[in-house]
Amino acid sequence: MKTRESGADDNLLKSTMADFEKHIIISALEQTRGNQSKAAMRLGTTKRILSYRVRKYGIDLGQFCKRTDRSK
Repeated sequence: MKTRESGADDNLLKSTMADFEKHIIISALEQTRGNQSKAAMRLGTTKRILSYRVRKYGIDLGQFCKRTDRSK
């Protein structure tokens, strides 16, 4: 039987794990400049699973693309 405290602990653990997973995904995407296939390989998963997680965490892939300033 779960107590109220263990339920709160479960929620905290789930939240912490989700934050950690999001951080790891963002790190891999930064290293690959948003290339999901390469990021998935680095993480040992598939592009399909990575794409699901990107949507789940609301990660904007546009922020990782290297943009060039052509006005300089």
